Amino acid sequence: MGRVKILKMPVRAVLILYRKPGLSPEQFKTHCENHVQLIKRLTGDDSPLSHRRSYIARKELGNDDDKSKITTTERNPTTPAEVVVGQQSDFDFDAYAELTFASQEAVRAYRAKTQVPEIAAEIAADEEKFMDRAKMSIAFLGDIIENTKA
Repeated sequence: MGRVKILKMPVRAVLILYRKPGLSPEQFKTHCENHVQLIKRLTGDDSPLSHRRSYIARKELGNDDDKSKITTTERNPTTPAEVVVGQQSDFDFDAYAELTFASQEAVRAYRAKTQVPEIAAEIAADEEKFMDRAKMSIAFLGDIIENTKA
């Protein structure tokens, strides 16, 4: 009879991020990318295996646009999302990120590092510059199923 091997599966978390009012989507993206480097520096070996970011495609409304025909939201009055299906309000967030960790132990080590008072203060101070922290949400992902063409 063969052996049963229990593999530690990666742990993934998804973050939904909103930019601070007054920042353009490009300013948000630039600061977010710099923030990831800050996190990597502060957490060192306890950083996630990967940190993937996806930004909502937005159109900057110009003077030539017929604004009466374009739906916007209070949060994004001049930068509507390029919505295919759904409503503008479904896409008021600016980015989602997926963090991948080797294991639950790796998640605990990362969280412990980010909760060290000096590190937590530096992370929070940086996030206050570009992110609406009150709207940020984080959840662990369950099964991930991906189909590919090949």
